[in-house]
Amino acid sequence: MSLIRIIPLQFSRVDLLEKMLPVISSHFKMETRLSDWHIDLTQFFDPVRSQYNANEMIQQLIPLAEKDDKIVGVTDLDLFIPVLSFIFGQAYLGGSAALISGHRLENQRYGLADDPKLYADRLIKCMVHELGHAFGLKHCLHPGCIMVSTTYVEEMDQKLDRFCRNCGRELAQIKG
Repeated sequence: MSLIRIIPLQFSRVDLLEKMLPVISSHFKMETRLSDWHIDLTQFFDPVRSQYNANEMIQQLIPLAEKDDKIVGVTDLDLFIPVLSFIFGQAYLGGSAALISGHRLENQRYGLADDPKLYADRLIKCMVHELGHAFGLKHCLHPGCIMVSTTYVEEMDQKLDRFCRNCGRELAQIKG
């Protein structure tokens, strides 16, 4: 039986991830577990950018997936890919691994008051979005769909925490 494994990678709110397990399970109709895996992330730090290279980090997650499993690495570190100044997350389309960061999802980064519920909402949206890519879903143009491309945190706040009808149907077909 395939499953989704969420792996905290220098992520300080493991209790929050535990609360998200049933939500992820219900979105993808798969068992979802928290897993413990230690990867030395210092090797992915780019001192020029003072960020962590998501392309290199996600490569470490791919071999951890067994058969049809999906792996999601969750970190507090600030991620980038060479063509973007920062990213909230990344996944390979139809691949086995995804990586998300809570770093830029916190209100304090934008000079706003701490809002734990909003942070949790953003984190789950990011996780579901990247897992959607891992299952083969592309970006969607339907307003509010979880698969709408997100460049700014304000855009993430505008999305719903679920797939539109078309993306939901496509996900069901992909999963068989």
